[in-house]
Amino acid sequence: MKTLFSVLALSAIASFAAAAPVNIECPVKEGKPVKATLTTTHKGKEIGFCCKGCKEKFEADPAKYEKAIK
Repeated sequence: MKTLFSVLALSAIASFAAAAPVNIECPVKEGKPVKATLTTTHKGKEIGFCCKGCKEKFEADPAKYEKAIK
């Protein structure tokens, strides 16, 4: 039972770590810090945004903002 609990705990930790955005600044409003709760998956990576509006703009035209992902 301890082994099962350990495996489940490690799996949960790994899934949270993988969900962190790869960028620290919003790709739409450059210079604005991202919020960890506002993300979208793009090309297998979690991209963070400063606000819901920026997330929607990115999702509508990701190619326009790809170079700004830092």
